[in-house]
Amino acid sequence: MKQECKQAIHSPQAWAAFIVSFLTLMGYSLFVWIGYLMIDEFWEWRESALHLSLGGIYFGGFMLLLPFCASLAHSTSQVDDMRTEMMRWQVIRGGLFKYMRSKAATSMSVAAMATASAFVVHAILWNCIALPNDPAVYPQHEMYFSEGCIFAGCYTICHGLPMYIEVALGIAFTAGIWALVGLAIAVWIPDKLLTVTIPSFIYYLWSADAPRYLIGISPPHPASLFNDGLTVKKAVMTLIVYLGIGVISLLIYGAGCRKRCQNA
Repeated sequence: MKQECKQAIHSPQAWAAFIVSFLTLMGYSLFVWIGYLMIDEFWEWRESALHLSLGGIYFGGFMLLLPFCASLAHSTSQVDDMRTEMMRWQVIRGGLFKYMRSKAATSMSVAAMATASAFVVHAILWNCIALPNDPAVYPQHEMYFSEGCIFAGCYTICHGLPMYIEVALGIAFTAGIWALVGLAIAVWIPDKLLTVTIPSFIYYLWSADAPRYLIGISPPHPASLFNDGLTVKKAVMTLIVYLGIGVISLLIYGAGCRKRCQNA
């Protein structure tokens, strides 16, 4: 597993996932900052580093691209393993369970690192450029959240450090689960394009509240763990839903791996 994880971190797919995530976040913050420079806005009237760090999530396309980047980071390697017959040799050498455990753990870890590190690097960059969030000194840095939102009482602490940490962890966990979804798809449909697009399609239907129209159940938004409407109740519900998706994905992935090995 260590060897696969090391190779995965240095793979072009992992770096592509990081770059796409980072550029998506910069799509909001950079152009907002360019606008300030063009009108020579006073520093105290500009958005804080916290606002700029989160703007790409709340107002950009990061939410919709998250499952794409999560699947791209390493889940697509399952297709390569089957096409090159590397999967068969690894199963013969270490056993099916060891192969599945290594592939799933690596895919989750690399997806989490690629997406969450993009947010962290983006946040560090803007904390070096813009004013740190401090509503006590700059009233324009005040942020408004819905009633019960867990961020309402922590965004003023250490310039929003607790919020940075929670958002990063939420992104990492969410990406890890979608990496498992990508693996489950890849083992049954060995096509890299479909491995990254089907999770994105499922994510989009979920975010559009399709479950409510189809089965009468309305789960929390798939990006609930790192968006501005997060409450304790919603966090618990989202974790339960995602853990269920993760277990189902692992079962589907395991069944697919066994079928592939039997047919090898």
